Amino acid sequence: MTTSASFYAIHSASAHSIGKVRRYNEDAMYRFDGQLMRLNHQEALGLYIIADGMGGHADGDKASACTVTAFVRCFFEEVFCDLLEAEEEPESIPERLASCMVQANQELVQRYPGSGTTFTVALVTNRKVYGAHVGDSRLFVLDKANQLEQLTHDHSLVQVMIDLGELTPEEALNHPRRSVLLRSLGFKEELDVDTLERELQPGDRLLLCCDGLWSVVDEEGLIKIINQSDDLQKACDALVEAANDAGGPDNISCILIEPEK
Repeated sequence: MTTSASFYAIHSASAHSIGKVRRYNEDAMYRFDGQLMRLNHQEALGLYIIADGMGGHADGDKASACTVTAFVRCFFEEVFCDLLEAEEEPESIPERLASCMVQANQELVQRYPGSGTTFTVALVTNRKVYGAHVGDSRLFVLDKANQLEQLTHDHSLVQVMIDLGELTPEEALNHPRRSVLLRSLGFKEELDVDTLERELQPGDRLLLCCDGLWSVVDEEGLIKIINQSDDLQKACDALVEAANDAGGPDNISCILIEPEK
């Protein structure tokens, strides 16, 4: 994993809330900031996950918890050591993340049949972010010019309608079927996973969040809140507070990530 372009530190923070409507919190999160100093070289690796258990299905909270636990176990048993030992950037990192997600999904189907959850994971190392994604939680990058780019693509009915030109993104937010997912973990052992790989520039920050945040706080609001504080934890808390101020119709979870070169 050692390269001259590696980050030497990754800072992150997270926040969550049950919201103001739901009786249970069905979200699950994982946040790991790792640092390694060896051969007079310091490098960093961060792993971040949000899983949003599907309301209206049995055991949504258990589904998100099960998949996060299973994925993290797979990552540290099958991927992490290879990343540490590699002298150069290993190939197929996104595909290996997807493989761990498939394994987590298989465990979920066996343990809690009929349940469902979204799952989005971001691995940050070597000045890149690698990701694997199913559902409608989102990963964004906010650059130094304050441009917010969505790196994931929602697997939802309204997103298909947007792609076909039948809805605008603004209309989709209030569509009666806005919560219908076309792809999620938990329903069958076969799983189609989106992957991504993106080079990060100095000053880039990442936002990983569930629809309980992005569906009620628009992108302009997200940018404004993130920029209001240099303290990542305060920014995360403010994002959750803004979603609750907008009615808190769903569980709210977010992770902010700031790599440092």
